[in-house]
Amino acid sequence: MNRLAILLAGAAVWGACHSWLWDGGSSWAQSTEPVLALETGHHTGRITRIALDSLDRLLVTAGTDKTARVWDISSGREPLLLRTLRPPVAAGHEGKLYALAISPDGKTVACAGQTGKSWEGESFVYLFDTSTGELVSRTEGQPASIHHLAYSPDGKWLAATLYKGGIRLFR
Repeated sequence: MNRLAILLAGAAVWGACHSWLWDGGSSWAQSTEPVLALETGHHTGRITRIALDSLDRLLVTAGTDKTARVWDISSGREPLLLRTLRPPVAAGHEGKLYALAISPDGKTVACAGQTGKSWEGESFVYLFDTSTGELVSRTEGQPASIHHLAYSPDGKWLAATLYKGGIRLFR
């Protein structure tokens, strides 16, 4: 298990693993050619990061299947999938997500990883609207894959750590 989220109310515990809440499987790759991608309603690869919003209503997961998923956990029961977020991807490792953060107000999900290297030579952080699932923007390119993301408590700053060292701050 890589990550563990415990709701402050203590009502539930969710872990990031291969088959606890989500079925494991192989990842899919996208290239310039059309690729069939089946939507199972669950991750089809390893979950690499999880994040909770400040009100414990939303759980967001990211994985090697090149998707981030927004789940409603307000019932305290099994998570309900609300949105599947898909940053641009390509073949191989391109598009695998290793970093994830949700803004304190729960309105924006930031995800990154091996994202953008194959076509632009840089990695990017992609920002999605949690209510619509739309990609709203991306940060400037970075020289290495991004492996961790965190919002400041007021949501004005987003910090990113790079695989080869270094920290970047985005406003």
